[in-house]
Amino acid sequence: MVQLAPHNQGSPVNDQQHDQQTENSFPKPSGSAHSHWSAPLEAVLDQPPSTLPLRLMVGGAVFSICFASWAWFGQINEVARAQGRLIPRGSVYKVNPTETGKVSRILVEEGKPVKAGQVMMELDNEQANHEVERLEKERTAAQIEWSQTQSLLAQVQLQAESRLDAMHAEMRAQQVEISQGKTNIATTQQLLDQLNEDAIAQETRLKRFQPLVEAGAIAQEQVFQVQQGLRDRQRTITEQQGTLQRSVEDIERLNAGIAQKQAEQAELQQQSNQQVRQLEIKLSQIQARISELQTLIAAANSKLRERYLYAPTSGIVSALSLRHPGEVVQLGQAIAEISPAQKPLILSAVLPNQEAGFVKVGMPVQVKLDAYPYQDYGIVTGHVAKISPDAQPDERLGRVYHIEVELERSYITKDQQKVLFKAGQTATAEIVTRQRRIVDLLFDPLKKLQASNNVIQ
Repeated sequence: MVQLAPHNQGSPVNDQQHDQQTENSFPKPSGSAHSHWSAPLEAVLDQPPSTLPLRLMVGGAVFSICFASWAWFGQINEVARAQGRLIPRGSVYKVNPTETGKVSRILVEEGKPVKAGQVMMELDNEQANHEVERLEKERTAAQIEWSQTQSLLAQVQLQAESRLDAMHAEMRAQQVEISQGKTNIATTQQLLDQLNEDAIAQETRLKRFQPLVEAGAIAQEQVFQVQQGLRDRQRTITEQQGTLQRSVEDIERLNAGIAQKQAEQAELQQQSNQQVRQLEIKLSQIQARISELQTLIAAANSKLRERYLYAPTSGIVSALSLRHPGEVVQLGQAIAEISPAQKPLILSAVLPNQEAGFVKVGMPVQVKLDAYPYQDYGIVTGHVAKISPDAQPDERLGRVYHIEVELERSYITKDQQKVLFKAGQTATAEIVTRQRRIVDLLFDPLKKLQASNNVIQ
């Protein structure tokens, strides 16, 4: 049975014995061999050999083995970087102008909410406004002319009716006079007939008295009375004949006046009808012009409204292709995109053409938001949900692909509280395209150099 002797640590006797044994284990150089050396050199030669070089060699070998193992088995992510901003997920509405023109005002900003019908952008509308004002002034003048013509038509019709009524009244009065004249003629004619009969009777009587006068049977004075009565009858007959003639002439004059009034009435009616027709034609022309102007004004107002670009729906302005007033928009150009509100946020980013070679849908993504430094709040993971089929030109990055990244969470944690992301916040997406061994990355410069030498040869 082997027993182990206890080891007395810290004993000065044992330490001294150990030092003596150590000194005895190394042969001392003979005095004749280095008796001529200096004392410091002899002190160095008397010291045991150092183990530092051996330790450095062993440490270097271990480090080389560890580094080689890390480089051989270790892998690093190769990423493609895309810049973008957070937008709500869903169908994106594109705003397209229906006319070309110069932008005078931009009333929205990227990442800001808009409401349906809100004016987003205003094109230069000075010419359209002038056209609307010109047409409205012309319409107002046409409406005034129509009112004046309508008043003139009413006045012409009223005057014609008044004159015709006056003519009708005059003709009715003349008809009454004619009737009275005819009555007077009939009465006068009856009186003449009676007077003629009386005159004939007086003449007959006078003829009968003549022999009697000659015979002296009756007095001459009685004959004179009969003769005087006959002369009175004849004078009355002459007067009544004159009266009858004047009555006939009056009736003829009145009939002629009535005929003239009827002719004047017909002429007045014709003139009035002609004026009325002319005014009605003018009214129709003015009304047609007003209707045409109404159509032109509606078209001009529609064209003026097209100088204002309205939001087709409520949401968030996810993209805005125009930045400054004075830029020119083309027909059919997408000037803005609106994403629906109240939807989960996704990252809409642009991927440069040179970074897009290996990017595919479903690849993992590490998102770093500019508002929340990833050193303090970490990164947000996600995956590529969509890649545009074709590259589009970009003023700053050249040709780019539009991608959408779905986030696994839409918040960061600060002081044990969730802080939700906001639409419009910018971020950088690092898309993990593949994993490569570190040793391959280290040898990439050599491979490129060899490839370039082969090309030169």
